[in-house]
Amino acid sequence: MEKKISSFDKLTHRESSDAEKYSVREHLFGTNDVYPMWVADMEFEASPAIVETLTKRINHKVYGYAMPDDELSLSAASWFKKRHNITIAQKNFRASPSIMTTMSAAIEAFSEKGDGVITFTPIYPPFMEVVTTQKRVLHTVALLDSDDGFIIDFKALEDVLKKSKILLLCNPHNPVGRVWTPFELEKISTLCEKHEVFIISDDAHSDLIMPGFTYTSITTVSEYAKENSLTLFGPGKGFNISGLSATMWFTLADDVLSKMDKVFKARHIVSGHFVGFNAIKAAYNESESWLESLLPYLDKNMDYACEELNMMGKFKVHKPEGTYLIWIDCKGFEMSDLKIKDFFVNEAKLGLSMGRFFGTAGQGFMRMNCAVPFKDLENAIALIKNAVESLEG
Repeated sequence: MEKKISSFDKLTHRESSDAEKYSVREHLFGTNDVYPMWVADMEFEASPAIVETLTKRINHKVYGYAMPDDELSLSAASWFKKRHNITIAQKNFRASPSIMTTMSAAIEAFSEKGDGVITFTPIYPPFMEVVTTQKRVLHTVALLDSDDGFIIDFKALEDVLKKSKILLLCNPHNPVGRVWTPFELEKISTLCEKHEVFIISDDAHSDLIMPGFTYTSITTVSEYAKENSLTLFGPGKGFNISGLSATMWFTLADDVLSKMDKVFKARHIVSGHFVGFNAIKAAYNESESWLESLLPYLDKNMDYACEELNMMGKFKVHKPEGTYLIWIDCKGFEMSDLKIKDFFVNEAKLGLSMGRFFGTAGQGFMRMNCAVPFKDLENAIALIKNAVESLEG
């Protein structure tokens, strides 16, 4: 009997679908002749429930203004209770067109121009951009590379907390793949309380937790964090619907909710659109089994990629605890960042994210997206291996 092919093995052929990772290849890499493994979305079709829900809604053929309904917040509340055992009242949720829209609004709500804002580096580049474009002072704390993965330098953190108003947290952390532990989050909260620093936590990848690890919301580790934080999330990463403006946020503090609502109103920020609202509900209400089948597939991909890269002798990679992104230490090449990029583009024919764009702590690194069909990942690893062997002569 023919073996049934997993939907994650199916090639999606996104070249003509307005996909960012394909459409700007020539601009970023100087050629279209690269397999793009940089943008953090997956090369997989959305769950059947999401596709069916959106098809039904599109077939209605009327696409006027829409508002998030009670079912949207109920879906989010039910998801956090079922998936993470966290009880959050429906009234504490809001929809947003994007994670970074919410982060930008929160920086405006909880700081003034000239105030310090902290983030751990390497970090998703817009974290740094959203601080500087709003005329805040960016403070970075470099994560330390240990034998067990990247860890927080709490001494360096406290030094900058003394002169800051906000901490931008990423949990799980993009790009190093750490899922912060309750101990680490509690220590962060304790230091933030000591220096009266507000916490904005981007938990966009919180549904992408690998076997053996557990996501912890910072809101659960202390009363201070519960009352002085904002959490940004959504099914975009976990269910591969990032193009649908399907994001949300929550806070457990009424005064935080009020300040955020005022900024959204003053900026005339819409909550999103009907496609995103329907996708969120279909993801959280009907697609958990799809996610449960996705996670071991991603885990297998990252096991394979990390093991193969580490065996090549030129790279050092910690297997991620969360996300589908691997952070590759390429310093064994003893090359400049541009030459490392040139190696991947022109020798391996792959388009990866340059580490230096994630802050100075990212120099000498490349970020690689492993959320691709396993056959494509095997091909990519083979291309890297052949390129390394050719380089070594």
